[in-house]
Amino acid sequence: MNKLMNMFDWIYRLLYLNALWVLFTLAGLGVFGLFPSTVSMFYVANEWVSGNKDIPVFKTFFTKFKEEFLRSQLLGILLTAAAGLLYFNLQFFFQKGGTFFFMLRYLMITVGFLFIIMLPFMFPLFVQKRLSLREFFKNVLFVSITRIFHSVMMVGGCLTIFVVFTKFAGLFIFFFGSAMAFWLTWNTKVAFHKIQQKRTVYQ
Repeated sequence: MNKLMNMFDWIYRLLYLNALWVLFTLAGLGVFGLFPSTVSMFYVANEWVSGNKDIPVFKTFFTKFKEEFLRSQLLGILLTAAAGLLYFNLQFFFQKGGTFFFMLRYLMITVGFLFIIMLPFMFPLFVQKRLSLREFFKNVLFVSITRIFHSVMMVGGCLTIFVVFTKFAGLFIFFFGSAMAFWLTWNTKVAFHKIQQKRTVYQ
C-alpha cells in the first residue's frame, strides 16, 4: 500500500511540475519563457532528487524563474547559437569536396559529438552552483568527458522518453518535461558520486 501511495505521489509531483513548466513557458510567450521555466523545473527536480521533497513547489519555481530569468536567457542564446552554427557548418562542409573540407567536416563532427554529450549535463549543473558561464561550461565539459558512459546513457534515455511519450499524446503533454528533468538530474547526481569516489581513491 505504501509503495502504491508513493507511486501516486510521484505521479502527482511530475504532473504538477510539468504543468508549471508549460504554463510559465507560455506566460513568457514561449521564446522568453522556455529557458527560465526549464531552469526552474530542473531546480525543483534537483531538490527532490537531493531528498528535499517537502519544498513549496510553486513558490520555489516562481522564485527561481525570476532570479534566473536573465542568466537562463543568456544560456539559451548561447546553446541555440552553438547548435545553429554547428548545423549550418556541417551542412556547408558536407557540400564541399577536397582534403581541407574533409578535415573540417570531421572536426565539426567531433565538436558536434562533444556538444551532444555535454547537453544532458547542462541544466542539472546549471542549477547546482551559481558559477560564471566560463566556469560552468568548463565543469560541464569535464563531467561529460570523464563520465562519457553516463552522457551516452542520458542521451539514450532522453530519446527513449521522447519516442515513448510521442506515441501517447497524453503522456507527452502532462509528463514529458518533468520526466526528462528527473531522469537527467538523477543521472547527474550518480555521475558526480562516481567522480567523488574516484577522487577519494586517488587522494
